[in-house]
Amino acid sequence: MTHQKNVNSLAVILPMLSISLFLTSYSVVNGVIPQLGRALSVDNTSAELLSTTPSLTALVTLIFSPALARLFGLKKVIASGLFLVGVTAFVPMFATNFAVVMAARVLFGMGLGLYNSLAITLIQMLYSGDRRATLLGIRGATENLGQAVMTALVSVFVLAAGWKGAFVVYLFAFPVLIWFWIQVPDVHLDKSGATDFEDETAEANRYPERTSPVLGAFCACAALYMVFFNAINVRFAEIAQHILNDRNFDSSVIISVGVLFAVVAGFVYGLLEKRFGDMTFLIGMGIYFLGSLLVSVCGNSFPVLVAGFFLFNIPGPILGPFLCNRIPTYAKKSAQAFWSTMIILSFHVGVFVSPLAMKAVSAITGSSDPAAPFPWFTAGFAIIIAVFVVWRATHRTNKPFPALSR
Repeated sequence: MTHQKNVNSLAVILPMLSISLFLTSYSVVNGVIPQLGRALSVDNTSAELLSTTPSLTALVTLIFSPALARLFGLKKVIASGLFLVGVTAFVPMFATNFAVVMAARVLFGMGLGLYNSLAITLIQMLYSGDRRATLLGIRGATENLGQAVMTALVSVFVLAAGWKGAFVVYLFAFPVLIWFWIQVPDVHLDKSGATDFEDETAEANRYPERTSPVLGAFCACAALYMVFFNAINVRFAEIAQHILNDRNFDSSVIISVGVLFAVVAGFVYGLLEKRFGDMTFLIGMGIYFLGSLLVSVCGNSFPVLVAGFFLFNIPGPILGPFLCNRIPTYAKKSAQAFWSTMIILSFHVGVFVSPLAMKAVSAITGSSDPAAPFPWFTAGFAIIIAVFVVWRATHRTNKPFPALSR
C-alpha cells in the first residue's frame, strides 16, 4: 500500500530528488563541443546542436507525459525515461559519424522529456507551503549538482577515452533508476488531478477554481530567458578559446565550478521566496542582466568572461522553481501537470532556439566574434526586467487574475 510510505522521510525524498540529476545533463558535452566538431567533421553550429537537439526531441515525449502518467502512473513513466537516458550512453561510445551520435542525442532527449515535468508534478502533488517551495528549490539544485558532477567526470573520461568519454556519464542513470523504483511510492493522476497518495501531514493545497492567463506569461518568460541563458553554455568554450588563442583549451572544469553557484542558489531559493516573495523574480533577472553585461564587455579579459559565466549560473535554480511554485496558485487542480509541462516545454524551446538566435544575430551584425550576440541578450534581459517592474507598479498583489479555462 502506498500509504505505508512516509513522503517526509529521506528514504523517499532523496531518490525522488535524484532523478533530477540528469535533467540538464544535455549540456555536459559543452566543454568538448569544439573537439566534437573536429572529430565528426562538422562546423561549430552543427556541433552545438549535439548539445541542444535533446531539448527539441524532448518536446515530443514531454507533451504526452501527463497523459501517460494518468494511464500508467508517474513511477512507470519516470522509470522509462531514466532507462532511455542510460541506454544513450552506449551508442556514442561506438559511433564513427555525426549522424549516429545525433541519433543517440535524439533518443536521450526523448528520455528526458518523458519525466522532466513529472519530477516537478510529483513534488507539487505530495507537498505544499514552505515544504513544497524548499523541495522545488532543492530539486533545481539537484539538476545543477548533477550537471556539475557529470561535467567534472566528463573531463576525466575525455582524458581516458577521447571525446567519446563525454557520454559515459549517462550510465549512472541505471543505479538511480533502481533506487527510485524501490523507494518512491507510485502516484496516479485521475481526471481531477487527484493522486492515490497524499502527504497527510502537509497543509492542504488550495487550488483556484479556474486557471489564470498569467501562466501564459510565465511560459513566454521561461522561453526567452532560456534563449539568453543557454547562449553562454554553448558559447563559453569557443569564447574562451578565442580569448586565450588556444583551440585545445578544455573549459569543462570551469563549467563544472560555475554550476556549483547554481547548486547553492537552488538550496537558498526557499529562503529567498520566503523573504522576498514575488521580488525573487527580479533578483534572478537582475543577476542574469549583470552576467550578460560582463560577457558583452569582456573583450580579451578572460577573468571578466569567467565572472560573467559564473553569474549566469546563479539565477536558473531561482527562476525555475519560482515559476513552478506558483502553478498551484494560478492553475486549477486538474491543470497542474499540464502547466508544469508547458513551462518545461518553454524551457526546452528556448534552449533549442538559442544557437539559432546567436546565428541570426551574427548574420545581422556581420560579426564573427563569438561574443557578438551578448549585447543583444543584455538588452533582452533589460526589457524583461522593465516589463516586470511596470507590471508590479500597475497591479496590486491581491488583485485576482482573469480566469482562463484550459
